[in-house]
Amino acid sequence: MNHTTRNNNYVGLERRYRPQIIGGLRDAGLTYTQIRELLGVSLRQIETVLGEAQALRASAFRAKEIAAELGVPAGSLGRILPSRRHAAITERQSQVLRAVSDMRGMQVDVLAQYLNVLESSAYAIVRELIAKGLLCELEKVQRGRAWVYAPPRVQARYLGWRPAEWTPPLMFAEHYRAVAQARIMLVGNDATAFISERALHREATVAARLAAEKRRGTAVLEFSTGIDPLPGRPHLHDGRFLGVVGGNYGWWALEVELSVKDKAHMDNALQGAIRAARDAHPYTMVGLLYLCRTDAVLNNVEAAAGRLPAELAALPLDLQIQDFDKQWKAFLAARCAVREAKHQRHTIFEISKEAS
Repeated sequence: MNHTTRNNNYVGLERRYRPQIIGGLRDAGLTYTQIRELLGVSLRQIETVLGEAQALRASAFRAKEIAAELGVPAGSLGRILPSRRHAAITERQSQVLRAVSDMRGMQVDVLAQYLNVLESSAYAIVRELIAKGLLCELEKVQRGRAWVYAPPRVQARYLGWRPAEWTPPLMFAEHYRAVAQARIMLVGNDATAFISERALHREATVAARLAAEKRRGTAVLEFSTGIDPLPGRPHLHDGRFLGVVGGNYGWWALEVELSVKDKAHMDNALQGAIRAARDAHPYTMVGLLYLCRTDAVLNNVEAAAGRLPAELAALPLDLQIQDFDKQWKAFLAARCAVREAKHQRHTIFEISKEAS
């Protein structure tokens, strides 16, 4: 094999496609050493993408066995695997990895709100996780802060399945941002009180495939969402959460609406969301919360609510339609007030110590 010629073929490829190339070569049976020679990358870069050495070590494989599995000299493992001390992650770092995996990604300022820390602290946590190869490099796709997200091999540890490659999409970035903000103001960082759209999509996909197997057919993996309402297809909420809305406690379905839809699309979206809330499992939904940006969007959703078929309007579900930006501003104000109160108590305490 002429490695030099093959390597030149990859020179012009963008950096963002390297993980797919490495994964494809490994799936084709190439060893770490062969991939390194073919692409001109380091063994550590390959391990950052694949994570096989870490997984084998976690399964109690010995160093020589790991080297044999990867196809590298035993003496090279030190360049592939960090020391156990360096590889260990803190509870807070694990919290970050779980959150960005569940939500696909978060902008740094939103992540700071999720953790309830200053942005500088969020950046410090993110930088350390990037250095450990557990987060991808920060990526900016729109105005505002850069996005934080993890490679599929890391996400798989927290999701329970290996997702496809994902990068923050410009078209839907604002929607993903708003849903993450909604999660924060509704349940904070309680991982047990929120079921993400990503998890709902996975559940619906598995259910569709099982149903197709029973009837010996092909699963149609096409779902309706608030962004893309499709009549006749199962609707996926932007999330479900356990909390209190309008004095009503229980599990709620969440929809975040940022733009005005035409009449037919809005009716499909609202009616699909209500049916999905009605049929939800394993938790029974007490209501459906629509968080809307701008008065025009509020009016759009309220008009659709006025056109609901009688059988949907009569369901024992609490439909709440609220102003997203108003709720977010109130949430931030309340959080700032708590921080200021803590700061004042700390200052008073320090002054009293000095006086004594």
